[in-house]
Amino acid sequence: MHELDVIKSYVTKDTELQHLFNRYLTDCEYTKRLRPQTIKGYREVFNNFQITVPEITSVDDICPHLVGEFFRRLGTKKRHVGTTTKIGVKPSTTDTYYRKLMAFFNWLENNGYIPEKSISNKIARPPTPTYDDDKALTEEEVSKIISAISLNGITNAFQYKRDIAILSILLYTGIRKGELLGLRVQDVDFHEQTLFIRDMTSKSKRSRIIPVHGILLTQLKTYLKARKNKKSICEALIISTRRDSPFTSHGLKHWVEKYNQLSGVNFHLHRFRHTFACRLAKANADVTSIMNVLGHSSLRMTQRYLRSIKSEDARSYIDKLSF
Repeated sequence: MHELDVIKSYVTKDTELQHLFNRYLTDCEYTKRLRPQTIKGYREVFNNFQITVPEITSVDDICPHLVGEFFRRLGTKKRHVGTTTKIGVKPSTTDTYYRKLMAFFNWLENNGYIPEKSISNKIARPPTPTYDDDKALTEEEVSKIISAISLNGITNAFQYKRDIAILSILLYTGIRKGELLGLRVQDVDFHEQTLFIRDMTSKSKRSRIIPVHGILLTQLKTYLKARKNKKSICEALIISTRRDSPFTSHGLKHWVEKYNQLSGVNFHLHRFRHTFACRLAKANADVTSIMNVLGHSSLRMTQRYLRSIKSEDARSYIDKLSF
């Protein structure tokens, strides 16, 4: 029997792929308790999958050939980077598409919409992407960003104090975007000198407590005093400069774009996370401590964050050796 015929005879429920994907997202949200940002990522991948292979509209259409065709088309897709045109998506993007799509196909298999191992075992995983670029920010780059915030805040004292607080949180805690936006005033404990990250905002879905550096505590006290002068009652720690409301994802994106332009440093939020991890490692922190403070579930993920540390960085330690 032809492979498609096997799939058709196996499916007895709703076969429209969009409906099934919506059910899958509901399962992810309420059973797996995935974060809204993660759900959004799955949706974006599926939408691009539909656009790239419009031939697939139902589970009847799913077969290794067409799924493989999706990845072949990704490899020839044109994308614009500034003024240049490149062919194919980045290896990391291909890896992301593979992981998210295979998770959905596994769900289809486990729930009886397609035969077991009809897709998951027949599509080879793309090579694991390698990263050779420097991810951690240099001292000079950090200084440029601080200078840009200082110059931009000359006419707006509250904005300066808030933006310095945002930068300090990113540099001294390495928290993720969603964790930053999810912080509440009550999550800062000045007595214990800690920052509480709630499980509902964490990618790992686990709460954790991060020790807070003295410089960050000082910046937070200055910022909260400025908030008090504005008579802010907002629960969120980081607020808008225009109204007493939480700082939004869109606002944070604008924050990054603005200081990219003003500082001349090409950075994104995740570079602060890499910077924090590398600085800890260079300060002789053990990798398990770094893993825990970053909220990683495995040492392998933490080691990826330390790729900015080169062999030359070991010189100071080697020079201290004596046999």
